[in-house]
Amino acid sequence: MTEMEPTIEEWRRLYNAAIKFKRHECWNYMWDSDIFGVQNPETAEIGYCCVMGRNGEHFALAVYKGSEGLDGLLSIFNDEVDATSINALHVQNCLMASFEDRKYLDKRDYEIIKKLGLKFRGRKAWPLFRDYTPGYHPWYLSSKDARFLTIALEQSIEISMRMRGNPDLLTSNDESLYLVRVPYKVEDNIKWKDKWIKPAPIIREIKSIDLMKNPKYRKRLKNIRKDKNQMGTWEIGTFNSPWGVQEGSERPYYPKLIVYVDHDSRMILSFFMAHPINYQEDFIDHFISFLENINFLPRKIVASDVEILALLHPITEELKIELFEADYLEVVEDVRDFLISSG
Repeated sequence: MTEMEPTIEEWRRLYNAAIKFKRHECWNYMWDSDIFGVQNPETAEIGYCCVMGRNGEHFALAVYKGSEGLDGLLSIFNDEVDATSINALHVQNCLMASFEDRKYLDKRDYEIIKKLGLKFRGRKAWPLFRDYTPGYHPWYLSSKDARFLTIALEQSIEISMRMRGNPDLLTSNDESLYLVRVPYKVEDNIKWKDKWIKPAPIIREIKSIDLMKNPKYRKRLKNIRKDKNQMGTWEIGTFNSPWGVQEGSERPYYPKLIVYVDHDSRMILSFFMAHPINYQEDFIDHFISFLENINFLPRKIVASDVEILALLHPITEELKIELFEADYLEVVEDVRDFLISSG
């Protein structure tokens, strides 16, 4: 379902907030490591805000969505993900208001600016608004996103002006807490207050299969076990394709690639490619079909992704294949690096 686009008045409020944010030069009083939160009055979700521009290169406000968004931001800060590589795109879960050169805006952006009667000139002067969602190409804002990004820009001005006189504003004795701007109502008006909040725990749904409830899988696996020797070790790893796919006018996405490689020969045995959401059952069918069409089974499979491990577990248990978790898959990483460099 396509989300509603912002109304012209929602765009007007957003651009006005961005213009004010730039006029205040909020980045002069904050580093990008100064993280604070703004709670969405509509959903109660906390957006964790990062003001960029102190180094004079990229001027922006990024609002990371909830605890998962914050986790992605911290993985970049901690050098677990290279901020300059395409991999950063797949952990960024945020709304962003940035100031760019004219050439980085597309026709749709420019038409909104014309409708609003706004004019911008010079380098790093043109507001650009995008939604970043892991697995997808950066995309235009929905109506609800525009409303929240407007609020985040306004609250970022408030925080940055206070940090001008109090550089320790965001510092707490408890490093697990973040200062969050929390809305509350006075009659029909929304007011804001500070509250120190610990991010909610991240709950990731790990999908698997129940062989007892899927007799078709159980029967196929029993047939696979017949007369097949076991040898070698496979690595099974997953990453997003470096090439985007667009279906009609829908938002482009980066397909999820799951590769099966032989650890010793470093040969790619097969791969599975699918939409990054709800791929699980199709992957299971693909993997079982692959096992049906080869003459042997691996003695051991090594994987690093927790969901892939959960999906493989009932299959490997039925086929008496050893399944191991590893932090790093050497051959899979080589495959990924090769695809990214050739893309």
